[in-house]
Amino acid sequence: MKRPIRVLQITRGAIDGGFDFYREISQAFAGDDFQVTTVFVRGSLSQEEIERYAGDVVLLDAKHRRRFRQRWFVALKLWLMSRRAPFDLAICHHHKPAVAVNTLNRLRPVDRMYFVVHDYDYFSPTRTHGPRRRNFVLNELDPRCTFIAVSQAMRDNILQSLPQLDPQRCTVIPNAIDEAQLASDSLDRHAAREALGIDPDAFVFGTIGRLVAYKAHSELIDAFAQVHERMPDARLLIVGRGKLRDRIAAQIRDLGLEHKIGLIGFLPKAARYMTAFDVFVFPSHNEPFGLVLLEAMVNRLPILAADSGAVPEIVPNPDALFETGDTNALAARLLAIYNMPAAARLALGELGHQHLQRNFSLEHYRDCYRRLWGNPG
Repeated sequence: MKRPIRVLQITRGAIDGGFDFYREISQAFAGDDFQVTTVFVRGSLSQEEIERYAGDVVLLDAKHRRRFRQRWFVALKLWLMSRRAPFDLAICHHHKPAVAVNTLNRLRPVDRMYFVVHDYDYFSPTRTHGPRRRNFVLNELDPRCTFIAVSQAMRDNILQSLPQLDPQRCTVIPNAIDEAQLASDSLDRHAAREALGIDPDAFVFGTIGRLVAYKAHSELIDAFAQVHERMPDARLLIVGRGKLRDRIAAQIRDLGLEHKIGLIGFLPKAARYMTAFDVFVFPSHNEPFGLVLLEAMVNRLPILAADSGAVPEIVPNPDALFETGDTNALAARLLAIYNMPAAARLALGELGHQHLQRNFSLEHYRDCYRRLWGNPG
């Protein structure tokens, strides 16, 4: 009997809420034709979460090992897993897992190796760790390894940072969303607003994301401040945590808008509260994908978004885009969509939902990963 294709998926740590693409990639290889193992270098999962994965889940708990030893520690663990039969296909998320699998290749070669890149400017010489990653790719990485970008913009960014890389070694598999799961998790509008402490009759602009510079929350606040007096019942909600929280809170206080702008903080499964919003706003700069945009589409929300990174690939309506960093343009869009008839906003939300179903389905996502075995490596 022909043995199943052995698939290794390896990443740094588990997803902290939101869409678990590691789980969905494992599910792409469910069935008798494949034997998939998902390895987490650090972190933990509950037994309930593990049971939702296809195949085996291995937790290495290597967080506290010294960096220069970790490569060999992880590679040795992978070698022990492959003693009976080698891995045929390896999918590596991020740099350190790719380093470990590349080291495994010296001990027990893997037939096909893929390096999934999730972050913008990942190999840029100006980014922290960028030079080390570039050196690894150009001087150490198996030249047969193929890169997977989560968007065309991400692919372009990789090739710009690594001009020596053959473009044939870089492909695109866009992220997806489990629409049925998210829809079942979502609160109804009344319950979501009650949980967030929002007036049932308020008009709510909302955004969700880490409080870091490239997410551009300060620009959104400045834009809202320009037009809030012409939107008397409008509120702005910012959901997320991060190192800029104190600075953003001070900005809101300095503008005297504590009564109109809510800094909510971190919410587990934050997307389930999107039903409280009337409009989703996404001012982020150089976004590699923007999974939260798909979550907004599941909830049929009209979207306003900056036109950088992968956003134009995701948002179907060009009128929903504004020039990145242009707070005046964003302010004008906030006011325009506020004054738009409710039926028109609903139509925009429905347009986004239809676009989601056509282009970012879970079935298509799994199929793209399953077909990696059928593509040359």
